[in-house]
Amino acid sequence: MGYQAEAGLQTDPVAKTVATYHRQTLSSHGVLSAAGSAEMLQQPAAAGKSDKTGTSKSSRSRKPAPKATRHSVNTAHARRSGGKAKAPAPSVIPQGGGRSASPSPSPSSSGSGTSNLKSAVQKDIASGNYELAVAQYLVENGYSKAGAAGVVGCIAGESAGNPESVGSGGGGLIGWTPLSSAAPNPNIITGNPAKDMMTQLADLLYYDSSEIGQSLVNQLNAISNPVSAADFFSANFEKPAVTYSDVRPSTAQQIFSELGG
Repeated sequence: MGYQAEAGLQTDPVAKTVATYHRQTLSSHGVLSAAGSAEMLQQPAAAGKSDKTGTSKSSRSRKPAPKATRHSVNTAHARRSGGKAKAPAPSVIPQGGGRSASPSPSPSSSGSGTSNLKSAVQKDIASGNYELAVAQYLVENGYSKAGAAGVVGCIAGESAGNPESVGSGGGGLIGWTPLSSAAPNPNIITGNPAKDMMTQLADLLYYDSSEIGQSLVNQLNAISNPVSAADFFSANFEKPAVTYSDVRPSTAQQIFSELGG
């Protein structure tokens, strides 16, 4: 049977209740269109699953990402390259604030007795030319050429210039008697001529200047004639039983010539 609502009549309470129920249901899932239809306008889906409160988990506030630093960049680069990040090299400051000092070189050891003799003397000793070696050694130690030649003129009569010569109770270049009287080294004859020459040359200097006296050495060096110097050395230094018996004038003159006198 048809039914037409009369003007001024109130809305059916049952219909109103049903309409209100549908409106609330629709509003909880969306909104009604402007035309009042029951078509639901869907809201954009939020990233992530909605929780019970209707708030998307992805929409929750998060802590800000840490700011990239040089260390994190280096680490990331190392991970990409398959190695380890290099730690910055530590600064090295030399003690004292300056360049490290090079180590000082170690002092050289003192030379042997041979190094105290000049090459010419060593050469003459090695060749057995002992008389010239004595003269050159004396000149190197302050003797005049005539004085040195005069000393050798007497040595020629004492030992013939042989450092290994042994006489009655004495021996060596100038015939030290006894042998133990040689100083400062009394070990003057060992069977090694080259070694004994070096020992006796030092002992000869000591004998002349210390046992006889430097003043007489000075007088010897003041003499310009090698034979006269040999006579002076015989009388004041050698003092043989027979004065001048040990002088060899030809040797004194020859050595003087070889020294360039």
